[in-house]
Amino acid sequence: MGKSTFLFYLLFPLFLCLIFIEGNAQNYFKNQYKDRYYSVSLGTGQNGYFGELNENNNIRRGLRNLTASLEARLLDKISARAEFSYFTIGDSDSNAPDSTFERQRNLSFESRNFEANLQVLFYLHNYSKSFGRRKTWEPYLTLGIGVTRFNPTAILNDEKISLRDIQTENVSYGNFALVVPAGIGVKARLTKYLNVIFEAGYRYTFTDYLDDVSTVFPQFQDNTIQQMLSNRKGEIGVVNREAFDQLIPGGNRGNPDTNDSYLLINLKLEFYIPLLTRGK
Repeated sequence: MGKSTFLFYLLFPLFLCLIFIEGNAQNYFKNQYKDRYYSVSLGTGQNGYFGELNENNNIRRGLRNLTASLEARLLDKISARAEFSYFTIGDSDSNAPDSTFERQRNLSFESRNFEANLQVLFYLHNYSKSFGRRKTWEPYLTLGIGVTRFNPTAILNDEKISLRDIQTENVSYGNFALVVPAGIGVKARLTKYLNVIFEAGYRYTFTDYLDDVSTVFPQFQDNTIQQMLSNRKGEIGVVNREAFDQLIPGGNRGNPDTNDSYLLINLKLEFYIPLLTRGK
């Protein structure tokens, strides 16, 4: 499946759902709320990944995501938003403190992910019945449902290898996972048609394999790609003898009791679409 086809299948159902919700809300509340708007936004920012390979919950530096969304104002304090994001996450045990269990484990990953979601925005202030007379500052909360496509990879002998394909824990898992996005943001008015948005959105996921690390070390034949990428303690020698001796088949490789999650921190520009907007 090509990237354009993949994006279409992710975004089109969300767009139809947003239009359906917005249309029905307008019909039901048309006598009370006659003013609506549509807006689009584009943004970028930083990511935080939380899982087995980031014990300190560090936020990686640099711009690591792109987002695009379509929003429809439904009620006085409620909007619906369909959003698509492309982002990269990754981390390495080499960033862990010396002589720790994680440093001896010596695993790493990087993943280029896509996400599509549908969210409800809850504004703290009432809508002024005209986007042209909106408040200078509009804080809000978000909650929704979505899906992410992920593919953790690692480097072995200068070659990038898909960890999901080789099954480093002898476990088969898909490359799609449900996510629950929840966040907080604020819109600041720049001009009649433009806002700047700052938003932080946490994603709870229904998988523990964003980083390909979850359960225990399986038994593999020596010197296979599976074995070399599943257990990499020997690449750095002994830095923690107790941990080194525990990193064997049947020993803990990760923590299956807690799913992975991630955070998107974005700065966006929002543009109101005049042709689809009423109550100017």
